[in-house]
Amino acid sequence: RVLTMPVRLPLFLAAAATSILAYSNPHASVLRQPRASHALPSQTAARRCRSAVPYASELAALQKIPLEPFEAKLKSFAPAAELPELRSQALRIEQQLEVAIEAEDFVQAAMLRDDLAELRSRDPAVLASALRRELDERVKQERYSEAARCRDQLLVLRRFQPQYQLAGLWKGNYPNHGEALVRLHYEGDTLLATKITGDEHVPAGEVTFRADLTLPDHEPMIHDTGSEDLVGVRVEVVSLSSDGGSQQRELERYRGEGRVAARGFQHAHYVPGQLFLMDEDVVGFLWLPLGTFVVFSRVEEGVEMADASDMFEDI
Repeated sequence: RVLTMPVRLPLFLAAAATSILAYSNPHASVLRQPRASHALPSQTAARRCRSAVPYASELAALQKIPLEPFEAKLKSFAPAAELPELRSQALRIEQQLEVAIEAEDFVQAAMLRDDLAELRSRDPAVLASALRRELDERVKQERYSEAARCRDQLLVLRRFQPQYQLAGLWKGNYPNHGEALVRLHYEGDTLLATKITGDEHVPAGEVTFRADLTLPDHEPMIHDTGSEDLVGVRVEVVSLSSDGGSQQRELERYRGEGRVAARGFQHAHYVPGQLFLMDEDVVGFLWLPLGTFVVFSRVEEGVEMADASDMFEDI
């Protein structure tokens, strides 16, 4: 059963979310990929496998190399719009490197290693991951002045990572509930979306979804339903040019959880989900077990809050 939900986005973007339900049979083996673990955000780092943590194998080596001044590294970062493609390219080269090492083609491996190092030097997430590891180590060693330096540098790096530029008011259209305002805000490296306008299931003031922003999620989007079925979801963003041409864009996604509840906020709980960075002013969140995908657009605080007040007066 294939359900396609096209979504038209502003700024010449188009999005489509596809839910695929594959029943347990020999012909569905194409979707029988290793099942991803959907732990709580607090458990994610400990249980994330290597493919979900790009660059993890090189973080320790990165710390052993004499680092150039922090300010110089900031100047070498790729623009935010180029980061998804840069990371996809790094993952492809990492896979080629593993093949070269397995084949004992060390000349090719050396070239791929250098190409990989160049790409990662342009990714602020790589430096941020190394700094988090160093911060933890400095705290364990009670070297607090160095820990403070790591903390401050991590705060500076947020300016170069688009997932940390989302604070503010956003508007989305929930299936069966219509438009709703949510406020995105941060608790450390966790993004929280709190409802401004609620509904009969999740009222105003409650968190509708949350996401762990420490590292992008590169796991296959296959959700284990707990039965013999697997649910696969594909979300694509396509850029449309003025001449009618189109080009698929790479998306950054982060592991998270979406809230669901019965009427009256009864039996409220979180289910696995994913946050998608679709554009500077457009994000999406996917409730994986439900196949529900909601697109949120950034809105102006004053105008939309006035509209929200009018909505409350009409209730």
